Amino acid sequence: MTDNDLEMERGRAQAMHSFGEANVVDMGDLGVTAEVRPWRNSYEIDDIDKERIVAEINNRAERHQNRTTGDTWEDLTSSDIDIYQVYRSIETRLFPTIFYCEDCKKIHSTAREYPQQLPSDGKCEVCDGKLTQLSFVNVCRCGRLEDPSPPKPCPNHAFDDYRIQKTSSGPASWRFRCNKCGSSMGGMSKSCGVCNEMDGPLPTASSRIYYSQRFVRANIPLVDIEPEEMPTYQQWARVLAAVYLGYQDPDDMTIEELATEEGKSSQFEEMVEDGEDPETVKRILEGMGIPLEGRGLALEDTEHIVPFDARKEFHSEEADRKLAWSNTSHALFTFMRTTDGYDGDQEKIKQLDYPNPTNLEIYTSDPEFRSDHPQSSRYRDQLNKTNISQAWVVDQFPLLNVLYGYSRGDPEPRNTDLNRFTHPRGKNTVPVFADRAPSEAIVLEIDRAAIINWLVANDLLDESAPEDSRYSVPDTSDERALKEWFLTNIATTELENPFADIEDEITEAVYTLLHSMSHCLLARAGEQCGLATDTLGERVFSNIPAIVIYASTTESFSIGSMSTLFKTRLHPWLSQARDLAEDCLLDPACSEDTEGAACDACIHISETSCEFFNHSLDRRLLEGKDEITGFWEPAIQNSSERTSNTNSINEEAE
Repeated sequence: MTDNDLEMERGRAQAMHSFGEANVVDMGDLGVTAEVRPWRNSYEIDDIDKERIVAEINNRAERHQNRTTGDTWEDLTSSDIDIYQVYRSIETRLFPTIFYCEDCKKIHSTAREYPQQLPSDGKCEVCDGKLTQLSFVNVCRCGRLEDPSPPKPCPNHAFDDYRIQKTSSGPASWRFRCNKCGSSMGGMSKSCGVCNEMDGPLPTASSRIYYSQRFVRANIPLVDIEPEEMPTYQQWARVLAAVYLGYQDPDDMTIEELATEEGKSSQFEEMVEDGEDPETVKRILEGMGIPLEGRGLALEDTEHIVPFDARKEFHSEEADRKLAWSNTSHALFTFMRTTDGYDGDQEKIKQLDYPNPTNLEIYTSDPEFRSDHPQSSRYRDQLNKTNISQAWVVDQFPLLNVLYGYSRGDPEPRNTDLNRFTHPRGKNTVPVFADRAPSEAIVLEIDRAAIINWLVANDLLDESAPEDSRYSVPDTSDERALKEWFLTNIATTELENPFADIEDEITEAVYTLLHSMSHCLLARAGEQCGLATDTLGERVFSNIPAIVIYASTTESFSIGSMSTLFKTRLHPWLSQARDLAEDCLLDPACSEDTEGAACDACIHISETSCEFFNHSLDRRLLEGKDEITGFWEPAIQNSSERTSNTNSINEEAE
């Protein structure tokens, strides 16, 4: 086995997902596992907003215990990190390096000077039996990784000749013994020299060995505003909410300008209270270049908008509350700019990869489009049946996938240390790896009233609950009230870690519903647009609520595929997505799985395409089964049906 045997080519998304430095990976046909070496061949990215990236990393790093790595992550600034493009060639080293003979059980180790070569060319030096890798490791929550070698030597013969003794009780009870004198050399478990604790032996396929710490963000640039001019995440989120909810409708300002301009509404009010004519005051202030609108007024309008997980009673840790506000601002800014586009001078974004959205109604209201695509008359009916209120196709949907560290032993950040990667150039700064590319996407706004009605039908909301109760039902005829409900009742920080349970039941229900719906859509999109499913990706914004399906490949053949799907194949796509939720080849076993009706035969997709590692999926939430009312059942009324029913009642009254 040579060095070249332990190199592999992987797509950037796959590399960031599963092949980060220090992970233990299966080498497939070689029949061994190996540890990923540092990514040395990456190149640095300069033209990226490091301020926003480091702020996000700081928020996430604070959630870790960091007993041994605290100095690395404390108060990082943009000058403390370097951002590198992911390199597709992955180098590994053989690990663990302990092998045993299947016949005589003698232990062999790779030579230190030739760590990539199998000991004795894969044959036992005693009996010529076949050597098998002892595929177990020990991990500590500080990040340390150890092989399963004996914890101590034989007192008489050191490591001259020792064997593995297997038992029926499992690997935890296996022992090493000296073949010469029979002395015990211990088992495969180890103790961390720093923390005095370790988990193991774990099989090398265990998910507890490695947790990539990463995030995906729509990399929409701020326009004409420097990052340091932006307000805190909380204020930024509330300014965005003021526009999103219709409290603010700035005519002559962009959202960025609204967030960074204080405004003089209080001065205007004081002058009017003193008896001045409002229009005269307004002309005077505007003539002096003093805007009335600004951040202050937007913050006043949204004092009541507080995400559920930004409240102290939900999260005692300030870092978690800050992350809740960060998630809210990201979801709002992404949704608003990918559906409304830039609200300022278009000349300013000509040189930028900026989202260029087109609403479906633009096409379906065009007589020429309807003539060229007669099937478009069925689009609105299919959207209604799928409980989708609006749809957009977005050119230049800018995605940024960021990998900034790893942890081990426990999926919960608060129980682990966050470990940095080795710098590709040997510097002391923290390397961060990123993959970015403008993509093509379809954005689907899910009907809010339908989700509320579905929650009521499944007893997660109570129509008799007091108005101030979280379980009360918002007015489904009031779109602003519905938007506010989702912003203030979905705990987005619960969705950071796919390996941890979602503890909040409302968040779990809404996210699992939307995630299952997203998988049905993504799994059937490839058939209609000609792209392989594993070249597509998803983003779920539960607090909007919206689903984004995007092409994760930038190859020339993919350009226009999502637009073609959107404009010409929308009706079979949505219909087939609903059909996928109905049946599975493995039913009834799949449909009766207590962990959720989802498997490789139905709505599981490639883990590189899924934002949540194929967790939190259940197609029963869509089609219904037994005591579960399905989201796509006719009993769940959406806002379009409510409007239609209201119009019918009005017509009858007339």
